[in-house]
Amino acid sequence: MPATELNKHIHTASPAVFALLSELGKRIYLPKGILSQTAAANAQAVRFNATRAIALEDGEMMHLDVSRALVPAPSLEDIYGYAPVLGQPVLRQKWAAHLRETNPSLAKATFSLPIVTSGMTHGLSLLAELFVESGDTLILPDKIWGNYRLIFETKAQAKIETYPFYDAQRRFNVHGFRETLIKGGARCKRARSAGSTRVLLNFPHNPTGYAITRAEAQEIVNTIVESAGAGNHLLVMLDDAYVGFWYDASVMHESLFGMLAGCHPNVVPVKIDGATKEEYAWGMRVGFLTFALDSAVMQPLEQKISGLIRANTSGAAQIAQTLILAAMNAPGYAEQKRHNSETLKARALKVKQIASDARYATLWEVYPSHAGYFTCLRLKSGNAEAVRQKLLAEHGIGTIALGESELRIAYSCLEVSEVEEMFAAIAAVLNSG
Repeated sequence: MPATELNKHIHTASPAVFALLSELGKRIYLPKGILSQTAAANAQAVRFNATRAIALEDGEMMHLDVSRALVPAPSLEDIYGYAPVLGQPVLRQKWAAHLRETNPSLAKATFSLPIVTSGMTHGLSLLAELFVESGDTLILPDKIWGNYRLIFETKAQAKIETYPFYDAQRRFNVHGFRETLIKGGARCKRARSAGSTRVLLNFPHNPTGYAITRAEAQEIVNTIVESAGAGNHLLVMLDDAYVGFWYDASVMHESLFGMLAGCHPNVVPVKIDGATKEEYAWGMRVGFLTFALDSAVMQPLEQKISGLIRANTSGAAQIAQTLILAAMNAPGYAEQKRHNSETLKARALKVKQIASDARYATLWEVYPSHAGYFTCLRLKSGNAEAVRQKLLAEHGIGTIALGESELRIAYSCLEVSEVEEMFAAIAAVLNSG
């Protein structure tokens, strides 16, 4: 279907989605080319199928025995074949079921079949291409994963507006978020007749490990609905990379996605998550995009996303999708995930105990951390980059410096027995001046 027809369908089904589309988002479509002709041949070519860019021998996929020996269980098609552009249908259905099982708020919500991406960065990049135009404003907190700037600011040329992540009580700064969103929405409404705003939220948070309470979640939703009620169209992107890794009973143990689904017609929530962290499969590069939209708007939108994927990666790796799906269906899957989660929780609790010890109170402040992979220190003296370099050169310890005074530690990489030595080394560097 040509772009003009897709745009008509999207505008009819969801004016909010159409208002948020970038110029590229309006232009993109999936041409009737090799993919559609191959699909027709797969269904009807009973004698010879000379459409697929693969090699066959004796009716099977040609392959190297040395690579086949490494993954003997899956079929040749599931290893070497091309995956559908939007991902393996069975994996997409499995991930949708996983979302409903782990997010009680989604029990009765409408959301799309998840779209498979080549990792979460690819998912975020697709959203930038589809919905972000040069000069558009993206609202983010001041503490972020640095790749957001590369994707949205450098590549998509969005203007990033930030608010302080923490308030004075070291809770999520709902007031700052509301002030920035309402102000940004009013400005966008003046700049465009329809009015549109883009928001990105990340809980559990990278770099701090902060997770929101249900009360904070409700305040966030109320703020978004307030802005939408004033006539703004909002794309709300939820980076859920660390969903599932909660170590504190006081915080909400599900994604904000369920509370945003269906909250207002002008709000377009999209969840970006994946096997990267949740399935302990970092290098397999399997992510998912899930929209809280119904089929009327998703059908044309999926064609646009298919066009973007086709023009970039042409689809996520078949073998990675096959292995993720096989693992999720395997005996012992749930127990192994539970074991890994408990291991990370033990590390998180040990980090909280040691990093917050009174002996270090004059050296740093520990930002509140309830979840994920990280803890973040605000150094009370010294430069974070200088401290990082000394830790590396003098102690063989790697950390991440953020700005002038913040140091991020990924405790996911540390054994419980290594935590005390880690923080003692940081203290030694700070005390040495």
